[in-house]
Amino acid sequence: MERFLVEAFRFSILELINLVGPLIVIGLILGLMERKANSNLFATFGYKGILATAWIGTPVHEMGHALMCLIFGHKIINMRLLMIDRADGTLGYVTHSYNRRSVYQTLGNFFIGIAPIISGIGALFLSLYYLLPNSFKSFEVYLHMQENVMTKAVYLTYLKGFVSASFVLAQNIFTLSNLFNLHFWIFLLIAIGISSHMALSGADIKGGAHGLVSLYLVIFSLTMIANFMHVNAYNYISQVTQYNAYLLAFSALALIFSSFTLGLSFIVYQIKITKS
Repeated sequence: MERFLVEAFRFSILELINLVGPLIVIGLILGLMERKANSNLFATFGYKGILATAWIGTPVHEMGHALMCLIFGHKIINMRLLMIDRADGTLGYVTHSYNRRSVYQTLGNFFIGIAPIISGIGALFLSLYYLLPNSFKSFEVYLHMQENVMTKAVYLTYLKGFVSASFVLAQNIFTLSNLFNLHFWIFLLIAIGISSHMALSGADIKGGAHGLVSLYLVIFSLTMIANFMHVNAYNYISQVTQYNAYLLAFSALALIFSSFTLGLSFIVYQIKITKS
């Protein structure tokens, strides 16, 4: 029995990493890039530098929280999609409550916490779809061509797919024809705004951590039940984890523009230092 529990514990940890690991890593990378970019913008332009991107990025961030609250049955108590609070730097918030006895609602804390990453990536691709449809279609063709490779649950394959997706996206967005397209510049403005406010706040991370524990307990319980019923849970969960490849491919757009914003903020900051 002890060996059985140890195996179930180990398996559940591995599956939790497979399910949410890439999303957490993406969030951490975006967070580091965003904080550095916003630091450069604040040092260069002051609070106005943050507001220049917050007008679109913060509402997308907060609407992600709100949407996940609705999906997981949380009650939204108050919501501000955009506000200016120079005292503590708060740009928006969503306060919510839930039934702590509900496993589903408690688990929802994780997805509510990481929601800005999902809503940010979703908003970026909707913008790409409507403003630069040719670029979107080219990336869609690429995904279909890579489908057989990307669905193999191997992290090296995920990484290669992410790097390849990043190059394909960059090549199809930053084209000579797009530079003379007004929609490209509108998309660029939107993408910079969204990517500048996708990172998770301390409250987001804290709330998400509570849900992550519940998610692990659910996986562990399902693993125990599957083992007792002699069902190979790995086959079912591995099918779910195939979404990681697509998640990484789509997140390439967020990371491209986070990098672009970071580079742009660094340049303007260096120009200010040079002039001063």
